[in-house]
Amino acid sequence: MGTDEQQVDGRSVRWEAHKRERRAAIIRAAIEATEEHPPGTDIHVQLIAKKAGIGRPVVYRHFVDRDDLDRAVQRRALDMLTEQIIGAVAAGGGLRDVIERAVLQYVQWAHDHRALHRFAMRELPGKIDNPVRNVIRGISEQFKPLLLEGATVLGIELDEDDAATVDLVAFGVVSQIVSAVRLWLARGEDRKPGPEALAYRLSQIIWYQLDGMASTRGARLDPNLPVADLTTLLAATQN
Repeated sequence: MGTDEQQVDGRSVRWEAHKRERRAAIIRAAIEATEEHPPGTDIHVQLIAKKAGIGRPVVYRHFVDRDDLDRAVQRRALDMLTEQIIGAVAAGGGLRDVIERAVLQYVQWAHDHRALHRFAMRELPGKIDNPVRNVIRGISEQFKPLLLEGATVLGIELDEDDAATVDLVAFGVVSQIVSAVRLWLARGEDRKPGPEALAYRLSQIIWYQLDGMASTRGARLDPNLPVADLTTLLAATQN
């Protein structure tokens, strides 16, 4: 590669890095602006641009339109939430404790970031690339192999319909928790119960559903079953 080509290539790399940094800065500014206002406030692009230290036209050099920007903000907000939940699961422990910890992380995050949570859970125009549905679907798909392996550990023989329904069940469980938290937040600043009490009761609902499905198939879930055992077995079956 000649010197001129190397210079052009180097400028292209720096320009792409600059665009990524500018795009990330705009998303951060949008998140900050959202959290500085009451839930449901319409945050204008001009405010986002000012907070990012750029002009309004520059925003639309990095995003096709407002919907494109909103989707990017949703994805980042949901990434922040997912990181909290994954951290709670990764800490390990018994199955029921992990469920309670993961639900508490979600409820507490939604409580602490009420405006951002409301924005993240909005249904944006169009049916393609809906961040909320993508995240719920992604979480349910991650749970599917764990549920299947859990059935194996318990000695439960799943029929064809059971196996084909596992991801749908996981999707339904996650969706109902999200719906319950949205309704809870809509009660306003004087809402009850508190985050910890709500998380405990929602985790009970999840546990009773899983335990109920196991018991109808002749097994009982051990609340102290280490999640690490499931993930170890899962990794072994995938290798």
